[in-house]
Amino acid sequence: MLTLVIKLPKSFNVEYVQSNAWIDMSNIDDSLQMILDDILSEYVNSYEEIVDSAVEEDNEEIREITSKSGVALLKRLKSKVSEELEVSKGIEKEFEATVFRTWRKPLDLLDLLLYLSLEVASEVNSVNRSETSSKNNHVQAALATQQTKACLIFNEIIHLLKSGFPSGAHSHWRTLHETACISYFISKHGKDVAKRFLDYEIVESYFQAQAIHEHQQKMECKTLPESEIKTLKKKINKMRRLYGPDFVKKANYPYGWIPRTVLKTRSLRGIEKSVKLDMLRPYYDIASYNVYGGPKRFMFKPGIRKKGKKGVILVGPSNYGLADPGKSAAISLGQVTACLLLAGSTIKKLVIVEAMRNLVDEICDAFCEIQAEFSKDSKTVS
Repeated sequence: MLTLVIKLPKSFNVEYVQSNAWIDMSNIDDSLQMILDDILSEYVNSYEEIVDSAVEEDNEEIREITSKSGVALLKRLKSKVSEELEVSKGIEKEFEATVFRTWRKPLDLLDLLLYLSLEVASEVNSVNRSETSSKNNHVQAALATQQTKACLIFNEIIHLLKSGFPSGAHSHWRTLHETACISYFISKHGKDVAKRFLDYEIVESYFQAQAIHEHQQKMECKTLPESEIKTLKKKINKMRRLYGPDFVKKANYPYGWIPRTVLKTRSLRGIEKSVKLDMLRPYYDIASYNVYGGPKRFMFKPGIRKKGKKGVILVGPSNYGLADPGKSAAISLGQVTACLLLAGSTIKKLVIVEAMRNLVDEICDAFCEIQAEFSKDSKTVS
């Protein structure tokens, strides 16, 4: 069963520890306020009376004051903070070096996993180009597309981890998990579903073109030429005739490629359950809190441990909390790449799958070892 190709380690859990990158909102530097006071005093006659009172934005005098003051403020900031920004860049580099020293073993192993996965992608694409029959191998083509996408996402996650942004990496993992679920689904249901998946790119392109055309004036972007839109419409009509109106119905986006006979509830949750990856749903939801604007947006940050102190928010990098996003990313990329390798399994491919399984286990163990050290001591590890 494909879902057992990359097993979940027993230590796969969510653990949050304190970060040393706290910003105390009650001690904000007042230099910006001082600059504003100085600038406004130049443009406002009765400064003391107007500066802290409510104003109407459409007032002509207020518009003139804010326009001039805004230009002056930006000019003053550019000259004032340039040196501070250079110092900040130096601190960032030093911090990244600390993160790498702390997490070097699992981070190096993540690089090795990416290298192996890219080699697999290169080999599969090379074979596909040399084999005329590959045009009809829709499963392998679809899985190759997913695996290439997964490699890019994984690469981005590695860079976020190396920079000390575990919450950003965890949020990126959501897309990697979605890619893994779809890869398993395509592997499970074969060539007909794979072909529908590939053909659905036309539907997505058409919906995107419609949205750009509808909002082009608001977005100030250039819409597609009318000739290209007509070409897309012809292709959409072809898809409608081939698969039926349900395939191109906007209400079914982005899962219109899935036949209702295959999956009644066409959603990520439905796909997860179908391929037995729904055990990762709680972790997916926790990662979502980092990008959604709901009330839990600061409750589950991998880089911090929740404290009772109010008015404290992590707004910078952290040397803590890399374990969960790192393990999650390794597992998901391993799953996607295994799906691709097993689409046309040979003894060589099976050996690569086994090596990758062992590598993912080693990555998870390495992350857990370092995370365990943090659990012993809440002080910064440098």
